[in-house]
Amino acid sequence: MIKTCCCTGHRPKGFPFKYGVDKQKHNDYLKKLEEKIKLAITEYGITNFISGMALGTDLDFAEIVLKLRKYYPVTLECAIPCPNQTSKWNDKDKLRYNGILKRADKINIISERYTTECMLKRNRYMVDKSELVIAVFNGIEKGGTWYTINYAHKENKSIVLIDLYRGDK
Repeated sequence: MIKTCCCTGHRPKGFPFKYGVDKQKHNDYLKKLEEKIKLAITEYGITNFISGMALGTDLDFAEIVLKLRKYYPVTLECAIPCPNQTSKWNDKDKLRYNGILKRADKINIISERYTTECMLKRNRYMVDKSELVIAVFNGIEKGGTWYTINYAHKENKSIVLIDLYRGDK
């Protein structure tokens, strides 16, 4: 039986440090995220991972899963909220995004076009398909990450938390 894990977390501006600029804190966060993904594989038996493919946590998660494919038999699904998700992104971020898509095992476009609900619909899709949710959380109780954590609780999903302020749970 295939077991699935998704990840929810913040975009770069939601981090309590300068994402990509404060190298030490950024690397510490990436190490924690990789540890949690390895834990999902070794302790929870996860073999399939779903990324929502937003800037920040989602792309970091996807890249780590792709890196770990060298060592573990895991797959990556990209759950894209709408076809034009990257329309306002810079070229560097689009290149990174497209590089992940080329290496993904599955790509699923959740909504045919952008709507005010498509990101939340994508988040519900990922949680519904998953046994485990890895949550990178900054402590602010609003926004998509907070919504997704609450939805996962409501759906009785196991949650592994990376608390960006107070440490892991």
